[in-house]
Amino acid sequence: MASPRPPDHLSRAAKAWWRQVHVDFELDDHHRHLLRLACESMDEAEKARVALAEYGHVVLDRFGCQKSSPWCEIEHKAQNRFRILCRELGLDVHDDGPRMPRDATYGTRR
Repeated sequence: MASPRPPDHLSRAAKAWWRQVHVDFELDDHHRHLLRLACESMDEAEKARVALAEYGHVVLDRFGCQKSSPWCEIEHKAQNRFRILCRELGLDVHDDGPRMPRDATYGTRR
């Protein structure tokens, strides 16, 4: 069965990653929704990265004081969403990694 087409609004890089994930993994419909969100987060982080390259990481507020550019937070949040969605999809699973296995007790361990 052919993999579903990536959403039209995604960037070329996100579409390529969408296709690669469908080649490497078997996804259910609810996983495709998470994959779309991950691709959108990837695109949002890239847009923020471009804006940071153009405008810089520091901006002046209305009082002339330096502060962090809003694009820094946008990039950070998009990257974090991407990381979380990849983990939820199980795309970050490595047999030799330091992570604890995801089972019924995941998130409740100390």
